[in-house]
Amino acid sequence: MTTHNTPSHTRRVSRQERMKTRAIWASALIVMLMLTAAITFTLIAANPGSRPPGDTEDPPVGGGNIVFGLPVASSATFTILKDFDNDHLQYNATLRQWRAHRATVVGAAEGTSVLATYNGTVQSVRSTIYGTTVTIDHGNDLRTVFKSLDRNVTVAPGDRVQTGDKIGTVGTTSTVEFVNTPHVRLEVYQNGRRVDPNQFIDFGNK
Repeated sequence: MTTHNTPSHTRRVSRQERMKTRAIWASALIVMLMLTAAITFTLIAANPGSRPPGDTEDPPVGGGNIVFGLPVASSATFTILKDFDNDHLQYNATLRQWRAHRATVVGAAEGTSVLATYNGTVQSVRSTIYGTTVTIDHGNDLRTVFKSLDRNVTVAPGDRVQTGDKIGTVGTTSTVEFVNTPHVRLEVYQNGRRVDPNQFIDFGNK
C-alpha cells in the first residue's frame, strides 16, 4: 500500500493562506463597523432632533421650566439702573464707544447681598474692567455672570450653589460703567449668546 505524504512546504502554504483569509475577513469587518459608525454619526448630525434611545431632551429655558430668583434679596431696596437693550446702541462715555447694552444693571446699597439666581457650579471668580466677576454654570449651556461685586466674594471656582445662596455683595469695582454707583451687572448666556435676563427673572416694577 502506497502512502502519499503532503510536502511540508505545501502545508505551510495552506496555513499561510488560511491566516491571510482570516486577516482579510477581520479587516473587512473593521471597515464595516467604521462605516456603520460614520453613517450613524452623519444621520444624527443631519437631524439633531433625533436622539439615541433612552436619551432625554434638555429642559426648556427662557420662559420655560426654569425661573430665576432675584440677584439681590427681595427685601432689599434696589432699582434697575439700566436694562437689557439689544436693539439700540448706547454711548459709553468711559469706553468712548457706542454699543448695545446686553445686561441688566441693578443698583442697591453697597454691601447688599448678591444671590445666585439658580442652582449651578461656580465656574470662575476674576477681576475685569467691569469689576469683580463671578460666573455660574447652570448646565444645559446656560450661565449667569455677576459683575461689579465687592472684592470679598464668598464663593470659589468649583463651589456648588443653590438659588438664593449668597455669592458676594454689591460693590463699586467696575471701572467702565456706573463707576461711583454701587450696583451689580447681571448677564445671562444661553447657547453661547447673551440673552435678556428678563426672560428668566421677574423684577416687578423696578
